[in-house]
Amino acid sequence: MNKKINRCLLAFCSILIFGCVSQQEMLDLQNRLTALETQGSSNLTSYNQVDTRIESLESQLHHIKQSLDIVEKQFREQYAGIKANSNTSRHEIRQITGRLEEIEYHLKKKFHLLKQQKGSPSQDNVPIEGILGRIQRIENYLGFKDNQLSATTEPGMSTQKSSVTNATPQTPEDEMYAKGKSAFDNKDFETARIQFVNFIKKYPKSKQADNAQFWMGEIYFFEKWFEKAILEYQKVIETYPNGNKVPAALLKQGLSFLELNDKTNASLILKELTRKYPEAPEAKLAQKKLNEF
Repeated sequence: MNKKINRCLLAFCSILIFGCVSQQEMLDLQNRLTALETQGSSNLTSYNQVDTRIESLESQLHHIKQSLDIVEKQFREQYAGIKANSNTSRHEIRQITGRLEEIEYHLKKKFHLLKQQKGSPSQDNVPIEGILGRIQRIENYLGFKDNQLSATTEPGMSTQKSSVTNATPQTPEDEMYAKGKSAFDNKDFETARIQFVNFIKKYPKSKQADNAQFWMGEIYFFEKWFEKAILEYQKVIETYPNGNKVPAALLKQGLSFLELNDKTNASLILKELTRKYPEAPEAKLAQKKLNEF
């Protein structure tokens, strides 16, 4: 645009110098100069408007960026809150699940007791009887040392032997233990469980405390709650490491894992039994079981 103006000015100057131009031509040249100046001014205004528009857009982009930063911060805070709530919910779900499993166990136990009271045959009675017989034979073979009658009786064997063999308790401690053991022998596991729990709480240093804890494991073993039985046997091992029931607890732990088809843990525990108590009768049974698988 400036070049056009310069050319017009040059032409205008040439005409003035040489004086070979008419008045009409002079007017035309002036009009053209005026038009060019007007157009240049208009273009300048357009450029200014473009610059203003660019500045406006930059300002808007800045505000948008600030808004995005705020939204991102809020999202991170909300995500942290959601994650914390999720962890809390998972913990509550685990607690509820454990409670439901406990309720289910007690309901099943009550149902079986009701069926037995009504005289209807229970499908669980047959395997439990079989297990009781096997445990009786094992304990007879091992020669468990206990002041009371063995934990089990052969299927169909009268429990009258328990009342004949047990001597009259001379102390409250002996009486409480005898009640729990008598209930255990008569398969009244709920009563036995209560007696043994109270006995361990009241007489934790008693010479019969490890026996009471071992029978707790046996109760859950007979009820086929093998996971719980494993935990109860573990209490014998950890709480009474010098007691005479530790080898038996290890053996029954291994058998419990076998019932759960967990041969890996069963093998580890039975090997530990043979290593720590190689002379114990339980070690022979453990080695025999290891040889089987």
